[in-house]
Amino acid sequence: MGLINEYRASLKGYDVEEILDLLIYRPISFLIVKLIYKFNITPNQISLLSMFFGIATGVLFAFGFYIYGGIVLFISNVFDCVDGQLARLKHNGTKIGRIIDGAIDYVTGASVFIGLGISLSMDSGDYFITWIVVILAAVSRIFQNFFFDYYRNEYLSYVYNKVANLEDEIREFKDESKRLESLKGKKFEKFLIDIYIKYSKLQRKSNNHKAFSVSPEEYKKANKFILRLWSWLGSTTHLTLIIIFSIVQHIEIYLIATIVIGNFFMLVFLAYQSYLNNRFITLSGSK
Repeated sequence: MGLINEYRASLKGYDVEEILDLLIYRPISFLIVKLIYKFNITPNQISLLSMFFGIATGVLFAFGFYIYGGIVLFISNVFDCVDGQLARLKHNGTKIGRIIDGAIDYVTGASVFIGLGISLSMDSGDYFITWIVVILAAVSRIFQNFFFDYYRNEYLSYVYNKVANLEDEIREFKDESKRLESLKGKKFEKFLIDIYIKYSKLQRKSNNHKAFSVSPEEYKKANKFILRLWSWLGSTTHLTLIIIFSIVQHIEIYLIATIVIGNFFMLVFLAYQSYLNNRFITLSGSK
């Protein structure tokens, strides 16, 4: 396998990857994957390393070391890309690994926002208003990432058949949870799976529409552009903006932009996505 083909194989797919991942983080992480590929290093170990740097970012932010925090957050995101690319190339990804990878994203995000809340509230002296702004920005980011992940997984399912739909996925994880009940020392893994099942059910409730009887080509043609727009509300965009505004030491710009601009575009994208889904339902009913 040539180097370019190997790089392509390490990706989820060009049309579902975030632009900033493709331009910045994935090329760097691919070089790291090539360096460690022959060693007995697992994707889960890389995920934990990413989490370590993510928590370190929060600590640095809490003490007001924004520039260093931004640099460490950059490293954290690179390793967050490494684990998935390594798993795809080695074909050793697991259900638990998928959950750990997603959970670590939330741990890193929580660490970053808690650190920002501590430092900004101490700097401003207005603890109540500062924490309200930080919490609103954090919640806004969660919802923006949530919907991007949902529509990306749906796109992968319809176009590439790479992931099961939510009903199938929930069923698979329930079976895995039952299997782990009979094994000793697997309580933590079962706990993670049960949490993931609840998260998946929440996703299902947020967009409870009928399955579409459309071809992969039809779905791709209609959704490729809107998915690219959704990707600008993904986790990598948020992390990159945090890195930039922390280095220039104006992190408050990121917080306000996430609340105002990010949520505005999220609502616009949701409205357009609803229009597309209703159109597909109509087409499915006419076939």
